[in-house]
Amino acid sequence: MDPTASTKWTRKSILERLRAKVARGEPLLLGGAGIGLVAKAIDRAGIDVIMTYNTGPFRMDGHGSLSGYLAYGDSNQITMDLAPNILPVVKNTPVVAGIGAGDPRRDPVTLIDKMLELGFSGITNVPTAGLYDGEFRRQIDGTNLGYPRELELVAACHRKDVFTVAYVFTPDEAARMAEAGADVIGAHVGLTTGGLIGSPAALQLDEACEAVQRMTRAARAVRKDVLVVAHGGPFEDPVTVKRAYEMTDVDGYLGASSIERLPVERALAETVESFQKLRLTRNYRDSF
Repeated sequence: MDPTASTKWTRKSILERLRAKVARGEPLLLGGAGIGLVAKAIDRAGIDVIMTYNTGPFRMDGHGSLSGYLAYGDSNQITMDLAPNILPVVKNTPVVAGIGAGDPRRDPVTLIDKMLELGFSGITNVPTAGLYDGEFRRQIDGTNLGYPRELELVAACHRKDVFTVAYVFTPDEAARMAEAGADVIGAHVGLTTGGLIGSPAALQLDEACEAVQRMTRAARAVRKDVLVVAHGGPFEDPVTVKRAYEMTDVDGYLGASSIERLPVERALAETVESFQKLRLTRNYRDSF
C-alpha cells in the first residue's frame, strides 16, 4: 500500500496533538468511520482521531452495531479489508484500527504489526468483551477469549510504543487499562441510542455522566496523564455530550453511531423530504 498521511503519525505525535488541544481548553473528538466517504468527510472537518473497526460496515449497511459481535464474519479480517477503503482518503488524521483480541486463531502481537504495516496509526480493543455480562462474560473471560486478552493487547501496544484507545465499562476496567498503558480511555456506557437502529435502552443522561465520572476517576487514580473520553449510551449529539462536559472531568468525546450513522440518517431523511415537497408547474410546458 502506498504511504498515506495516516502512516506519518507516531504515538508521540498523536499524544502531542491531543494534549495540546486539551491544554487549550478544547475537547477532543474521536469518531468512527466504516466507509471511505465518512472517513474523508470527517478528516476534512478536522476530527482528531478516526476509529475504524468491524462494526462500522454493519452499521453503515443499516444493521445494529452488535452485528459485529456475532458470528457473522471475521472481525479482524473485516478491519484489515477496510484499510484500502479508509486510509487513502484520509490526509490529516491518525486512523486507529480495531483488533478483536479474543480471536484464538491469531496472535495479538502479530495483528498489531499487521495493522501498522497496512498504515493504521494505533490500535483499539474492538470488538470488546466489555459489552458482555453475566454468565457468558464469566465463561469467555475464564476461557481466555475475553477482556483479559484485551488488557494484554493494550499492554503489548504500550511496550511497542503504539498509540491506543481502550474501551472500558467499569471503574475496575478503567484502572486496569490505565495500568496497562492505554493512552486514551473510552468510558463506554452502552450502545448508542437514537435513529433507525440505535439501542432501545440506555442509562438516563445524568446516570451516564455519573458512570463516566466514576471510570474517569478510577483511571486517573492510576495515571494522572491518561486521557478520557465519553462514549455511547445517551451521548448521541452535541447537546447530550455538552452535559458530559459539564458533569464530568473527561477530555472529550468518542462517537461512532453519532458521527457516521445518525448524521447520515438525518441528512437523507431531510433531503428526501425536501425533494418530496417540490411541486410540478405546468406554465413552461403549456407555453409550447
